[in-house]
Amino acid sequence: MSRATAAALCALAVVLASIVLIPVQRAYAAGTTYFVSTSGNDSNAGTSSSAPWRSLSKVNSTTFQPGDTIRFEAGDSWTGQLWPKGSGTDGAPISIDSYGTGAKPKIAGQGTVSDAVRLFNQQYWEIRNLDVSNAVPTGTTDGSKLGDFRGIGVHGNNGQTLHHFVIDSVDVHDVTGEVKWIGGNTANNKPGITFNNGWDRSKNSGGIAFLTTVQDIAAPGAPTVLDDITVQNSSIKNTSFAGIVTKQYAGDAPGAVFTGWGKRATATDSRFTPHTDVTIRGNYITQANTDFGGNGIYVTGTRGALVEGNVIDRVGVSGVETNMADRVTVQHNEVMGTHHMGGSADANGLDPDIGTTNQVFQYNYLHDNGDGILLCACNSSVNFGSAVVRYNVITGSERWNLHMSQTTGSVAHVYNNTFANTNSQTLVSGGASGRVTLTNNLFISGNSAPEFKQQSSIVYNNNGYSSNLTTRPSSDANAVVGAPQFVNPSVTGPYGDENGTRLGTAANFALQSGSPFVDSGATVTGNGGLDHAGAPVPIGNGPEIGAFERGAPGIAFTDTFNGLTTGALANGTNGWRVISTNNDVSVVETPSATDKSVRLTRTIEGGGTDGTNLARLFSTPLQGVVTIDAQVMRNDTQGGWFGLPYVYNSSGNQAVSVAFARGQIHAYQGTTDSAIGTYTKGKSYRITLTVDTVNQHFDLDIDGRRILTDAAFRTSMPGIAKVAWYSNGGERGSVHVDDVRVSRGTGYGQ
Repeated sequence: MSRATAAALCALAVVLASIVLIPVQRAYAAGTTYFVSTSGNDSNAGTSSSAPWRSLSKVNSTTFQPGDTIRFEAGDSWTGQLWPKGSGTDGAPISIDSYGTGAKPKIAGQGTVSDAVRLFNQQYWEIRNLDVSNAVPTGTTDGSKLGDFRGIGVHGNNGQTLHHFVIDSVDVHDVTGEVKWIGGNTANNKPGITFNNGWDRSKNSGGIAFLTTVQDIAAPGAPTVLDDITVQNSSIKNTSFAGIVTKQYAGDAPGAVFTGWGKRATATDSRFTPHTDVTIRGNYITQANTDFGGNGIYVTGTRGALVEGNVIDRVGVSGVETNMADRVTVQHNEVMGTHHMGGSADANGLDPDIGTTNQVFQYNYLHDNGDGILLCACNSSVNFGSAVVRYNVITGSERWNLHMSQTTGSVAHVYNNTFANTNSQTLVSGGASGRVTLTNNLFISGNSAPEFKQQSSIVYNNNGYSSNLTTRPSSDANAVVGAPQFVNPSVTGPYGDENGTRLGTAANFALQSGSPFVDSGATVTGNGGLDHAGAPVPIGNGPEIGAFERGAPGIAFTDTFNGLTTGALANGTNGWRVISTNNDVSVVETPSATDKSVRLTRTIEGGGTDGTNLARLFSTPLQGVVTIDAQVMRNDTQGGWFGLPYVYNSSGNQAVSVAFARGQIHAYQGTTDSAIGTYTKGKSYRITLTVDTVNQHFDLDIDGRRILTDAAFRTSMPGIAKVAWYSNGGERGSVHVDDVRVSRGTGYGQ
């Protein structure tokens, strides 16, 4: 690599490493809880489940206060629009949720309202556990009944910054939104599908949308910005145009004054006023049963976004597209079956598109799509763009694998990706006036003569090619050629579904030890230090070519305790280190005789520094990204401090610490202890730590919800030597530990 290229990569990595995308959750102030049931009465107080309200109109006519919660009864359904009024505050959001047992409560717009669930010029709202739809009743299939419809729509036009929107564990489905394209030829218009609408009037419909406008297009005033958006753990099915959309107003409709808030002409355009702090995580998105679907996830007019851990299944146009966006990381997603739909020209897995800067697309698994990755800085009037595409696995693309349409001024660095294909006519296609560098990528094809686009602005360096290829680029002076020796290239699953990604399937495209591409890669400065599976780069004498360091990633340890005999747990059982001096560590039939756990009970001093302790030791410390998760429960009323868990370096120092004490969940961020939430006696919690020993930080999830992102270690930890669930000293109490898993890579789909 040239020094200039290395410097650019390093600078970009530093910028991206400084982004903290998800704030710490806090224990929120309590307000009033209101209950809504189809068996209720609007004349009721609504403040108890025995005297609930009945109608959406009652809810919609109420202005709620910070900290309030609105609960809809499980199993019930309502037709029309849910639009409660009021705003929460920082630390006291207003929440929508369910109560009781049964199916998620349904809100069905039936195509009579623009948004089945709506917020407008409101802030600090959290929406959970609803079933939302907005489909015009069936009658035609030609698109004539499509309209400006969304399942959940968050809107604003008041010229202010509106904060904190959480959409979690909802099911949004069957939204008959219209398909409006930004450009194209109006001669191709069809019922429900129109072209050449411009920015503001296009791509506004779908499952979940965050949109801003102005009150007067001729006098737009100040921009409205949406800040701190999270969409997670949800399913979005058969919604058109898109699954999830973020979009800022620009002012390009007829008669409008152009603002430039959502579009920019240069990378430093002062008018650009995007939405901020967006997280889209752990969702399942499909358009398998609609003919009018578009993007799975469409992130535009946004600065600072994280798109991770999503399964995107059989959507149209693009699995994840970013457009007019800055500082976006797209990682650990599984995208499959993307195809042409609704008149689209594209059918790709991933697309850093026009006007995007500081984009990182990494660790994704793209398989069986129409196209793989599209680099589309493709507007001749927008001469900028920067993207890093690394450690992705792209297999089974029908048409394009890596396709470029890069204008002058754009820069893309594409390295350590694995492209494996059977019959596609291309491997690198399109064209680039801007600069594209390709380093350490592995190109494998059953077609002996696929296209490799060659021109002076495309730099090939040290890539790997299967030996059957006759068209490999002559400009790659350091090419490595041979048979890849993948673990199992004929793999046909398992693939991701509503239960999460199956990124481990991609590890079948890891290299075995005898591969010529092992230790054959060039050094790339600022490469993030981790491969697709979370292993350190390099493991051997040099980096591998392709997305993986040698070998398939394995599970370091897992235990459910179900096969153990009830009673005291002996030291060394199943590899556990157990210390119970003067106290008790036992296998118990909690929650049941067939689903056991380990109970640690501490009633008196004993055990020294280790105290009452259940630990796993690793003689060879685990390096790279390691996920540690377990079910934990405090089942006592004492105030003792229990580490659940603590993670140690080889010197015996705690680097990551999570604890339950006195009703609060604690975690250290660096050397500072914080109370990050509360726990309930007798309730089990899934604690998941994703520990990155290369970059020295960790993520914390509780019951699948992100609490901390990129939190610093307490002390340096080059490798994990011990994980312990324990208490010592004067601490007292009882905890249960169950379903422990320690594995390489992220926790998605485990």
